[in-house]
Amino acid sequence: MQLPPKSIIDSIDDFCVLFFKDKDHSDDAPPHFYLTFPINNNLSLIICIFTSQIEKQRHFYNKANKKALRCLLTVNNNIFKFLSRNDSIIDCNQAKLLSKEELIKRIDIRRYRCDIKTRKVPEFIKRDVRTGIIRSPLIEKRIKKIIKAME
Repeated sequence: MQLPPKSIIDSIDDFCVLFFKDKDHSDDAPPHFYLTFPINNNLSLIICIFTSQIEKQRHFYNKANKKALRCLLTVNNNIFKFLSRNDSIIDCNQAKLLSKEELIKRIDIRRYRCDIKTRKVPEFIKRDVRTGIIRSPLIEKRIKKIIKAME
């Protein structure tokens, strides 16, 4: 039985990897993995997208803002067994602060499931994602301030 997205999102109480199709992406875009973690009493969440298009992202940031390159966190299927590709990145430059309701509205359940892939996120990933968000030249200062207050 598939739980509704609201039940899944409401259950997030620490870092986890969420899998869903984002309505903000094009219709033909596949679902993605997102590193997700709660902020301020679980009312809001930060999400960072995983992508296997490493060279495309590196090329983009190399042209757009070279400082953003250091905010791409490489992960692999030794860390997250569900990854089908050997290497992927978590893009800390695209971290979004969303209320739970905003996130629920973005989840497209017409053709894809929403699911928590794992609640076991290594401490070094948690630390490196926070650091990547704070270092990113593309993240709003208010989001960085929230992340710094969590440390």
